[in-house]
Amino acid sequence: MFSTSRFFKQSISKYQSLNHRVINKNFFGSSATQFNKLVTTQSDQGSLHIKWGNEDSGTYSYLWLRDNCRCPQCVHPSSSQKLHSSADIPLDIKPSTVKIIGEEAEITWSQGLRHNKSSTENHVSRFPLDFLRRYQSSKSSEEYRFNHITPQTWSRDEYKLDWVSYNDYMNTDEGMHTVVQRLYNKGLVFIDGVPLTDEACTKVAERIGPIRETFYGRDFDVKNIAKSTNIAYTSLYLGFHMDLMYMDSPPGIQLLHSLKNSVIGGSSIFVDSFRAVELLKENYPEDYEVLVNTPVTFHYVNDGHHMYYKRPTIVTGEPQSGPAWESHVNYAPQFQGPMDDLSPKDAKKFYSAFQKFADYVEDDSLRYQLTLQPGQLVMFANRRVFHGRTSFDPTSGDRHLKGTYLDLDSLKDKLRVLSHKYGFDSSV
Repeated sequence: MFSTSRFFKQSISKYQSLNHRVINKNFFGSSATQFNKLVTTQSDQGSLHIKWGNEDSGTYSYLWLRDNCRCPQCVHPSSSQKLHSSADIPLDIKPSTVKIIGEEAEITWSQGLRHNKSSTENHVSRFPLDFLRRYQSSKSSEEYRFNHITPQTWSRDEYKLDWVSYNDYMNTDEGMHTVVQRLYNKGLVFIDGVPLTDEACTKVAERIGPIRETFYGRDFDVKNIAKSTNIAYTSLYLGFHMDLMYMDSPPGIQLLHSLKNSVIGGSSIFVDSFRAVELLKENYPEDYEVLVNTPVTFHYVNDGHHMYYKRPTIVTGEPQSGPAWESHVNYAPQFQGPMDDLSPKDAKKFYSAFQKFADYVEDDSLRYQLTLQPGQLVMFANRRVFHGRTSFDPTSGDRHLKGTYLDLDSLKDKLRVLSHKYGFDSSV
């Protein structure tokens, strides 16, 4: 299996919580002795340095420490939300004393907060040592939030179908954890045994988070409709695409639940866009850059709506808010509008690059295909996995899928919570 190192940053080891039992203390350059550890604190004009025995160390700004005090006066006990602003921290604040007591660092401050008459200059902050370890570096804080994990790209033969039981998913943490990990790792998950009811699709989605409602409603029916306002509601071949690229924030996750499927044809098709991008970048780096730098128009002008947004085909290097893919793809040829700001020279470059990318997307070696039977449901990452459908004969039977959307934030939320509890498995 290909790694994503060419498209994403390298994966690092997963977060491990660290506890330190310290029983002695001192401040300026002295040490606190633990049964098997040595913690040293040292101060300068603007920061506190902590060395964790013979291991690594952290440097903490006094401003950052005071701003992130964990006491009930600074963080609401039940909501865990801050009770002051970063603007309230005096720029010249410094500790009067620093102590290491048990598994906490205790800091007494030299002055109170700005604009806060009730704030005293001898305010005491206590920081659990594992909290300070968590934020000793950008690497450690990324591990805490699972920003460091990276997905595995796949081709047709590398994607291994492994059904998740509806009952396991709906009723156990293990089943839920499998689904959210697989959604992150592969972007594509299949669930079997889903009840044949209209509301089952949304119930499956709401196990992860709230429904992302659109102008299609809380959910939508995918079936052949006369005079359809969307090509998905026909029996025609539906080429690879992502949904709602014409919106400011397209849904991160899509679900499709098969209620009926007795027609000839109508198979679901999927491609990992990240693998297609890897191949383009490796073999045609100049064309890759063209797709990174050329905004594409997406629009929906129909049925009383005029939706419009411009975004490049490939977006990479976005600030991490993970666990999320630092890159994503925007691809929906059916909903592309006229690109009205391209010069003839730039148009030639774009069309050439886009055709090369589309050739990889359409390559049979990347295309995963199956026919969803009644009671089967697919869940996929809309900002990563292209989906489509083969044509079908509407006179040969019935085909009815129910669909809905989730925001990517819901996946991140559930993945962090469950991975902190059970760990993260990149092989799922």
